[in-house]
Amino acid sequence: MKTDYDYIVIGGGSAGCIVAARLAENCAGTVLLLEAGDSCEKNPETLSADGFKYAFANDNVMIDRMSTPQSQCAHRTLYAGSGKGMGGSGSVNGMVYTRGDKLDFAQWPEGWQWEDVRPIFDTLEKHLRIRHREATAFTNKIITAAKTAGFAHKDGLNDGILNGFIGHNDMNFEGNARRSSYVAFIKPLSEENKITIKTRSVVTRILFNETKTASAVEAIIDNCKHTFQVNREVVLCAGALETPKLLMLSGIGPKQHLEALKIPVIHDAPGVGENLQDHPNVALFYRGKQAVDFAYPQVYGFQRCNKTTALPEQQADTCFAMIAAPVTLQQSLKRMAPANLLKGDLFFNPFLKKLVRLLVAGVMLIPAINNFINKLYGIAVILGKPLSRGCIRLQTANPADRAKIDLNFFENPHDIETLVEGIQLANKVVQHPELESWGNIPLMRETGSSDREKLKRWIRKNAMTTFHYCGSCAMGQNETAPVDLQLRLKGVTNVRVADASAIPEIPVSALNAPTMMVAWRAADFILQSQH
Repeated sequence: MKTDYDYIVIGGGSAGCIVAARLAENCAGTVLLLEAGDSCEKNPETLSADGFKYAFANDNVMIDRMSTPQSQCAHRTLYAGSGKGMGGSGSVNGMVYTRGDKLDFAQWPEGWQWEDVRPIFDTLEKHLRIRHREATAFTNKIITAAKTAGFAHKDGLNDGILNGFIGHNDMNFEGNARRSSYVAFIKPLSEENKITIKTRSVVTRILFNETKTASAVEAIIDNCKHTFQVNREVVLCAGALETPKLLMLSGIGPKQHLEALKIPVIHDAPGVGENLQDHPNVALFYRGKQAVDFAYPQVYGFQRCNKTTALPEQQADTCFAMIAAPVTLQQSLKRMAPANLLKGDLFFNPFLKKLVRLLVAGVMLIPAINNFINKLYGIAVILGKPLSRGCIRLQTANPADRAKIDLNFFENPHDIETLVEGIQLANKVVQHPELESWGNIPLMRETGSSDREKLKRWIRKNAMTTFHYCGSCAMGQNETAPVDLQLRLKGVTNVRVADASAIPEIPVSALNAPTMMVAWRAADFILQSQH
């Protein structure tokens, strides 16, 4: 087995596939890609455009995690999973592709503004072949209804102006196939043997020499420890929850925290694991008079709901996503019901988890239940610009132990006020005659209340993650930012962070497109450094 490489990319998700493929394609040197999960071919639903709902319920392609008890969410622990395997979360998500708003990038450092990154998005989209899906009777009705509530119709939603618009969002698919970064970038290369890929390879730490230069990566493969020497750079693409964990295990993080766990400190980096951001959401469901006629998360709207925050006047702070219950609810419940019902370590008991899923599957076999669900549609009200910040810390120095994840939802009181406004706007849309004729009976009576305190209590009991974690190793010029503007890890040599961890301020939109953009730029920086 070859044990030394010029570049080692940790994580074969949306970011890692792009970084590794571009380095290999440009003959930058030998490239090793280490991925903790399986190949996509072993889980074919990750390659299918229709497979996202099944992938979400497949333990082989998801990492299960739970947050710490959330003080502002009725002290609940929240599910904080993410994709695993080639393509990462980009192989299990709904294929939504949104760049974000120009004003999102105005919050990023100099050199990362909209006009700086727009050409990269243009290039990415040629590879991913993005497009939006055709309208249906229902999606036309919801758009018509939204127009009377202050939205304007625009499909695609990738021109950088999101506030006040609703439409059929672009998605990365082609025919019946998903166009993930694995499909678009790695698959053509791997067939030509231009890259070494090792799946089921769990990286445990990065090794540094006396000059704080990354010298090797340790990984567990088939229950055996392997050490791979690196000649040029280690590129971290493990995701916003795993990248800071790996850095701390490697001795890069808050000094006092590492010393308390008896981890030798390579570099004191207080910002590693801080600034964690995510999009909390609540789902409002309504019962129609007939079965829903759409199957994908294809209609999105963006609006400024809370006028009292310091965001620019034209900055959208809330995202609205239309949900088709029949194609998502059963598989979502198989994933989420154990997380909601099994407390603490019970959630990680495979027998109990299987038992809950069997109960869910049994209930779904009842014809009356199926008939009921077939007529359900929903609006996910997503807090697009949260002001609260969470953090990630180790619990032990053992790489096999789960990290401590505090999402810290609603710590800033403006956040829950914004969601209340979003719920009221969603209800206004659904009350339009177009939706009344389709059917618009709220599934949960509380969500139609005009009592703000009642809505806040409901939000605290029902909010969940949108799986858009970022910011935990943020880039920036300030001293607290662990990563510089070329994505190099400060204080050490030959390490870059090229995933959503590096995003300094969360965009109002989904993060798959911005994450891939960050990865493309990371490869550019590496290739430029060779000249």
